[in-house]
Amino acid sequence: MGYHQTDPYDRGSALSRSFLPLALITLGVVFLLGNLVPERGRAGLFVVGLGAAFLVGRLTTGRYGYAVPAGILMAIGAYISLQDLSGLRAFQGAGAFFVLLGVGFALTYAIGLRPWAIWPLFPATVLVGLGLALLGISALGALASLSWIAAYWPAALVLLGVWLLLRDSLPAPARRPIAALGGLALLAYGILAAAAIMATGGALARTGGSPGFGPAPFADTVTLEAPIAAGQAFVVDNSSGNTTIHAGRGSTIHVEAARHYRMGGQAPEVRLTPRGDGVTLESSNARGRFPFGDSSSVDYTVELPAGVNVRAQSSSGSVSVSDVTGEVRLETSSGRIDATGLSHLREATSSSGSMSLEGVFTEAAQVRSSSGTVNLRLLPGSAIQLDVKSSSGSVEPQGSLFLTGGATQRTRLTGALGTPASGAILSVQTSSGNVRILQ
Repeated sequence: MGYHQTDPYDRGSALSRSFLPLALITLGVVFLLGNLVPERGRAGLFVVGLGAAFLVGRLTTGRYGYAVPAGILMAIGAYISLQDLSGLRAFQGAGAFFVLLGVGFALTYAIGLRPWAIWPLFPATVLVGLGLALLGISALGALASLSWIAAYWPAALVLLGVWLLLRDSLPAPARRPIAALGGLALLAYGILAAAAIMATGGALARTGGSPGFGPAPFADTVTLEAPIAAGQAFVVDNSSGNTTIHAGRGSTIHVEAARHYRMGGQAPEVRLTPRGDGVTLESSNARGRFPFGDSSSVDYTVELPAGVNVRAQSSSGSVSVSDVTGEVRLETSSGRIDATGLSHLREATSSSGSMSLEGVFTEAAQVRSSSGTVNLRLLPGSAIQLDVKSSSGSVEPQGSLFLTGGATQRTRLTGALGTPASGAILSVQTSSGNVRILQ
């Protein structure tokens, strides 16, 4: 009998023989795309490509061991890619890494194609739960709308009773996988319900509500005071919180600062700093210990003595001012502006937030809005020259507003209210928002 050497490459199935060419095709496509995408996005794409190559290996060779690197590498590659994208701060840090690593183990279970091999689901559940805890409350805001699921916890007792009732009638090989999957489902439900409740608590604490199960441990309030004289300026620039300013008594600024910060992070330092022409209220959002990052905010409630001028800015929070007798300048990016009892408004500006302004207008002032609605109420005693226009919105005089020497059009209104002083022009301009004026 003669000796015939066989080709080891011919021993496997057709799918097994296609592993090498498919893997080469996958890696070639990945590296080709890597040359076309920006350099900062290549690292994550390469790692995802390696995971995809192992996925091809699992599907073509049938080797279960390829499922583990396939799921883990694709999850790590997704994490690296998210780090390279701007504006996705919620996916940065160890919390997001553990969540995606847990997803990687879940992918391992799916890629493995062995329903009875449920071991990857255990680290997947633990890692996702740990990641959610590390992300902290501020990153779970989107889950607040799911807090209603916590009310259905009695359903777990019903399912447990059904399982105990039917367990003995199931085939023996099926009992263990069903029990394990059921336990994991209950664990996942508990983690999701707890995260949703925590997110709801954070949202309520931020808006001054009470979540019914006690105050959030990541919020506190500090009180500050500083002397200031009439004619001096009070300046506040609040990047991510609400600011409320109203008239007080005496000669001292009184501030209550409600600080919100991520679990495990550091509370922002709030201080009143004297300056040449007044006092500045500011906070330093120190970056928390790894992996939490900077996600703090402060809500201010301020009492001012009479005659103090106000300059308030806010990025995303609202600004509310009432009965301030000094000059007022307000600016927000996307927050709402509410001001009542004004005597000396100088400027109010908002990019996308709405504005509601009420006061006695007798001096020059400017109101600017890009896309928000402006509601303007002229209290008795106002004497002003109005110059109101909107590029694509409408101008709507309401009530018994009576102007002289002007014109009223759909997007423009001019005229004098009372007998204004020289140069006393109230200029209101919006790009796409409507303007409503009443007396």
